[in-house]
Amino acid sequence: MLGALLALLAACGDSSGDVSQGGAGGDGGSSGVTNPTTGTQAGGAGGEAPEFPVCTLAEAEDQTALPAITIISVGTAYQPRCVRVSAGTEVTFESDFESHPLHGGEIVDEVGVLDPASPITPTEVGSTATFTLADAGDVPYFCDFHSSIGMHGTIFVE
Repeated sequence: MLGALLALLAACGDSSGDVSQGGAGGDGGSSGVTNPTTGTQAGGAGGEAPEFPVCTLAEAEDQTALPAITIISVGTAYQPRCVRVSAGTEVTFESDFESHPLHGGEIVDEVGVLDPASPITPTEVGSTATFTLADAGDVPYFCDFHSSIGMHGTIFVE
């Protein structure tokens, strides 16, 4: 009986694929990861790595009328992930920085690359961090542990 059960399990395969690696894939269906910010799905068949595009100005949430905003981490995502603000805006991040270390910098080949000139300085302890974004430009940021699975964003300062 045990031998028949093991044979049945082997024939069915393991469907518990790790979504961070694109899922089991199986029949070519999509077993990938859904980006909680954009609702798009990535990864899937063949163990492809998930793809989380960098933010674009077109998708950025317009918060230019506010003197201060808050970006929170929810699971392994930031909300809002892409945002437009005016120069001089105070941006507060709320997160468990021991689990989600915050860094200013961009994603290159799915790896977070620290930008030492970023106004978002490395934050690895605590639960809130506030930065004043005085100069116009793009300010990308990421979680040091989870950038490869989509925990990154950009603040567009106007």
